[in-house]
Amino acid sequence: MRKLTYLVSSLALVASANAFSHGMMSMMYPEDGAMMMSQAERVEMHFKAPVKLVSLKVVPDGGAPLPLSIDRSAPATEHIMVKLPKLAPNTYTVHWKAMGEDGHMMDGSYGFMQH
Repeated sequence: MRKLTYLVSSLALVASANAFSHGMMSMMYPEDGAMMMSQAERVEMHFKAPVKLVSLKVVPDGGAPLPLSIDRSAPATEHIMVKLPKLAPNTYTVHWKAMGEDGHMMDGSYGFMQH
C-alpha cells in the first residue's frame, strides 16, 4: 500500500510540475518523476541562460524543508548544484526560484522519489 501511495504521489508531482521551469531548464537531477534507487546526493539544474539562485527548497512529503547550504551571493550561472543530506525513502518536491540577468524572476517545482 505504501509503494502505491508513493507512486500516486509521484505521478501527481509530475503532472503538476511548472511548465515554465522546463522551458528554462535544459537538465535537472534528479529528473522530474525519477525513482531514485541509489541515494540522491545533490540537486542539479542546468538553465538555458545564466540565473542567480534566490531560493531552493527540497521538501519531503508530509515533512519540513530539508536544511540546505545555498550561496545566494554566487554570480549568475547556467549550472546550479546544491548538496543534499541523506534522504529517507519518501517523495520529495524541489521548489526553486531564480532571477535572470535582466532581473526577471522565475520559479518552478518538480518531484522525485527516493527509494
